[in-house]
This record gives sequence, structure tokens and C-alpha cells, in this order.
Amino acid sequence: MSKFVYLGGQKGGTTKTTTAHLLCLGAILRGEPAAYVLTDPHRQIKSEGRPYAVLDGREPQKLAQIITASHSTQNGWLIVDGGGNRPALDAKLTEQADLCILPFRPSEEDLDALALDMQALPQAVAWPSAWPTNRMAMQSAQYFIDGLEKAFPLRVITAPIFFVNSAAELLSASLDSPSTPVRNAARRAFDIMTACYTMNVKHPTEHQDAAVA
Repeated sequence: MSKFVYLGGQKGGTTKTTTAHLLCLGAILRGEPAAYVLTDPHRQIKSEGRPYAVLDGREPQKLAQIITASHSTQNGWLIVDGGGNRPALDAKLTEQADLCILPFRPSEEDLDALALDMQALPQAVAWPSAWPTNRMAMQSAQYFIDGLEKAFPLRVITAPIFFVNSAAELLSASLDSPSTPVRNAARRAFDIMTACYTMNVKHPTEHQDAAVA
């Protein structure tokens, strides 16, 4: 069975799509098969020139078929990109996924929307994304992680995905030769996610902190 990871959250622009592609690339770079699943009907499939599979799950029936088919797969990762503002889809896929991740940026707006999602999806974990790399900005942004950890203990991945200038290439028409910063970010993101996944599978009824240095 494929390891099923769902990236959800009602708010748009929280880097769900970028993070999903980053995780797929990271899996490939670590020598593990991966498939990215698009569910947003307003986006186009971009499958050419990618080292991982890109599957069309924009229609409910197709998405159900993809998830069912993944049950018979012996290894690899199924990374489903939830899009935004679809709470019913979030609830349904969170129930089915091995791990549900809610990416968020360092802003009050993101945190407000995230808090509602965390309450609605008690199995989900939050993950700081597109995080600043400047020391002063990082210190300021830590406020958001600390506040979220206090409100939702053991449900926050405390190691953020740092902002990468060239990350936009993940969403381009082709991904033949990712830049070194993107490759490094993909490996790190995948390692952080797999640590969280392992804790979630070992303790399915508990929410574990997956901080990775």
C-alpha cells in the first residue's frame, strides 16, 4: 500500500501545491517512488518532464480510483494536493489519509484560518512553510509556531520549510533539472515529513511532535 499523505486547508496560497511537489521530488531524490495528485479543478495537469508521476484527481470518481489503486501498490508515496476552500474534501481525505498536513505561512491571516482547520480536522498537523531565512525575520516568525504549539500541543511540525527563491520552478511546465537549492529543500522537506509520518503511524491515536533539526 502506498503511504498516503494529504495536504489540505481551506485557505488558498499557503503553499499546499508547492509543498506537495517538493515532497514528491524529495521522495525521488531519496530513491522512493512518488505520485503527485492534483484535485483542484481550476488548475491544469503538468506531467511532462517530471521524475515522479502526476495523476489527475480533479473529478471525484477519478480521485476515488487513484486512492483505491494505491491500496494495491507495494511501496512509494501518494501525495494529494487538496487545493483550497473545500472543507468537505478536507474532512473526507483526512479520514482516509495516513497523514494530513496543513501548511501555513507566517501571518495572522494564515494562523486564523489554520486554527479553524485544526479544530475541524483533529487528526491533522500544521507545518510552517515558505518560512523566512533572515535571522531577524525568523525570530519574529517563531511567534506563530510557539502560539500554535500552545493552542494545539503535539500537532505542529516545528521544523519549517524555508523559503526558496527558485521554488517556483516546481510549478513550471517542466521539471527536468531542478536547481540545487530546490533539490536541497526537497530532501529536507521529505526527511521532515517522513519523521512525522513515522510517528503518526506508530501512534495513530496520538498526535506527535515531528520536529527535525
